[in-house]
Amino acid sequence: MDEITVLRESFDPDAAPSPAARERARTALQHRMNAPGGAGRSRHWRLRVPIAISVATATAVVAAIAVTDRGGTAPAGPAGRQESTQAGSPTGGRTAAMPYLRPVSAAQYLENAAWSAERQIWTDPDPEQFMYVETRELRNPRGYENKYPNGTLVPGKAKYRKIQVWTRVDGQVQGTMRNGRIEVIRQNQDGVTFAHLDWSRVAALTTPEKVREYAERPTGPVWVDPDALIGQYVVPPAVQAAVFRYLAREPGMKVNLSAVNIDGRPAIGMGRILEGYLSQELLFDKETYRLIGERLIAVSGKVRTADDGTVVTREGDLLRQVIYQRMTIVDRLGDTA
Repeated sequence: MDEITVLRESFDPDAAPSPAARERARTALQHRMNAPGGAGRSRHWRLRVPIAISVATATAVVAAIAVTDRGGTAPAGPAGRQESTQAGSPTGGRTAAMPYLRPVSAAQYLENAAWSAERQIWTDPDPEQFMYVETRELRNPRGYENKYPNGTLVPGKAKYRKIQVWTRVDGQVQGTMRNGRIEVIRQNQDGVTFAHLDWSRVAALTTPEKVREYAERPTGPVWVDPDALIGQYVVPPAVQAAVFRYLAREPGMKVNLSAVNIDGRPAIGMGRILEGYLSQELLFDKETYRLIGERLIAVSGKVRTADDGTVVTREGDLLRQVIYQRMTIVDRLGDTA
């Protein structure tokens, strides 16, 4: 059974899928992506959240999906907590020491972003603390999305949804807010597991050279694209800076100075073309150079075949837009600060 059939049979047109239906669909999708002729090591732009897999219903392929619902770090607070200021908090901003006061290339903009990231205060988390990631994701109405999961975002109908995810640093517990309740899953409990990149691997990516080696030689059962990693995980400032510098050296990186307006803040888009017609961009605040979101937009038309039939994408169509609201280390599941 394919994942779309699973979803359609499991919940009503306007209802949210149950956790079991959602995970069965995602497992099927991951199998297809890993199959010969599938997406393989594509950038997985369609999914941006850690995935739980029921091994009771499928043979688990625990691969990293760069899903979202994404962030940075800020001054340490009580109990050694760290909070992201990527969304433009008062602690961020320009100083005379910024490398490029008038950047003109993607490399220069990304160096400013790396410099900004390095200014953040950080305390390494304990294994039993949690990474809290809060985002707002632009989504089509549920009924339409269920019927056309590969469709573009419909102007005037797509609305932002608040996404909240807690993941324990050691990767053993995860919680997701659904319908006002936190759904909790634990690794290897009741035949369930979820993809999680070991923290030691994340914390070790402190230079662009290390990021490149990680990107070009993926090992282990879990792998996440570097530019997705910095939004899916609450990473140390040195890691975020290293990812920016790695991206600065990647071919095809371009700057979009009029990318989008997020919550009243003009954003700079930096990204590259995927599949010949999609521009995947990280979005940065124009004043602070903090990472504040991501989006996927069509730069040319494309007709493609998907699970829900023939999909026509036109130039300018928006397929994904996410705002990173908050990323912080917290002591307990359910804490947000």
